[in-house]
Amino acid sequence: MTLDFNKIKKIHFIGIGGTSMSGLAHIAADKGHLISGSDMRPCIYTDKLAAEGHDIKIGHKAANIPADCDLVVYTAAINEQNPEMTEARRRSLPIMQRKEFLGYLTTLYPKTVAASGTHGKTTMSSMIALMLLNAGLDPAISIGGTLAEIDGNYRLGPSEYFVTEACEYVDSFLDSQHYVAIIANVEEDHLDYFTGGIEQIRESFLKFAQIVPKDGLVILNGDDKEIAYIAEQCDCNVVRFGLGEENDFYAGNITYDKLGRPTFDVYKFGDYYGTFSLVVQGQHNVLNALASIICGDFLGVSAESMQKTLASFSGTKRRFEFRGEVNQIKVYEDYAHHPTEVKVTIEACHNYEHNNLWVIFQPHTYSRVYAFFDEFAEALHDCDFLIMNDVYSDREANEWGVSSDQVAEAVQERYGTPSVCISKFDDIVDYLLERLGPGDFVMVAGSQSINQVAFMLVDRLREVYEGDRR
Repeated sequence: MTLDFNKIKKIHFIGIGGTSMSGLAHIAADKGHLISGSDMRPCIYTDKLAAEGHDIKIGHKAANIPADCDLVVYTAAINEQNPEMTEARRRSLPIMQRKEFLGYLTTLYPKTVAASGTHGKTTMSSMIALMLLNAGLDPAISIGGTLAEIDGNYRLGPSEYFVTEACEYVDSFLDSQHYVAIIANVEEDHLDYFTGGIEQIRESFLKFAQIVPKDGLVILNGDDKEIAYIAEQCDCNVVRFGLGEENDFYAGNITYDKLGRPTFDVYKFGDYYGTFSLVVQGQHNVLNALASIICGDFLGVSAESMQKTLASFSGTKRRFEFRGEVNQIKVYEDYAHHPTEVKVTIEACHNYEHNNLWVIFQPHTYSRVYAFFDEFAEALHDCDFLIMNDVYSDREANEWGVSSDQVAEAVQERYGTPSVCISKFDDIVDYLLERLGPGDFVMVAGSQSINQVAFMLVDRLREVYEGDRR
């Protein structure tokens, strides 16, 4: 869709509470557009927009679209039967999907950096954003999480730099115009859209890489066999990274402290480049940092500046985030929702000293549970106790007949890990309170509402243990 945005005054966002959509709405407002929006549930992003004076509605109704609306932007989760979509079409309003609007924004910044991959997008884009910010390059930022350093999920910068996540779902990232493209990994996911499986996904990532201009850069995980073919089909600079010494940039001599925080050496084309230490845990974050370092190096950020940034980068909200410790019981939460993400998150938990490891997991979408049933069972078993919550699905019905009960049963039968399925959050907390002991470690994982359990559990633990002392 071609629009003259100089003539667009008022934009309505359907699904404005999403991490990406809310950031895009803020950027639109900062650029002088009047914005309104709606979402099914209130959240920190809708609350913030409403507090700033924007017209935010909870629930979807035709009447939510302002009479003087010039453009409607919607997320991929919104279907054609949505009453606001129906009203927008009835009024013949211009309608644009989120990916198209983000694509338009990338055209405003000649040095757009787009971080992609099945996993790690938010962490990499956040690392790079802070590197450029601390180096004085003043970037615009749009990420899929809350970053404390910018007090949110977006930033409007006046320079030529724009750092954003590039999501493959519904080929969203193919609308982007980017100068640097990062592909951290490629695995099967979003199979409700990628019905052709890994071959269709690989083709999508190739098209994403081929958008980069001749003087730009594609950064590829050289250890990922699904990505290797891309390098030979790009007409631009390509740099491979990984743990293998055959990569252009590689990480070596990796060590971890007792909290799982890594220190590692970086080598650039065989030569020592520098030693980096991270606050965020796990080997997967070594790779996220390595890709970010390559991007910063290409854009002229010094190694010393990047070392300082990474040494203080504590991650975005809901990425292995500490929620509290009471009676020597540690409670964390993480956004993990793909089997690989769940696996590496649980592996990182084992780097902490603990007694029993409890994992509470809420799957997202029935199609993902169906497609990766065995992978979820394998990823979830590596704990002492597993609590499954019901599948959260905001964009599809259960056409596959799968359930969290079935996953819990599979984990217990195949691996012997004690596993239960509990639907209500209050009941999960009650179950834990009856069984947790000093030294236990609790990881609450999932991309949707399950993180509330972490907050609830810490509050209840404080009532039980700290309340007794008052």
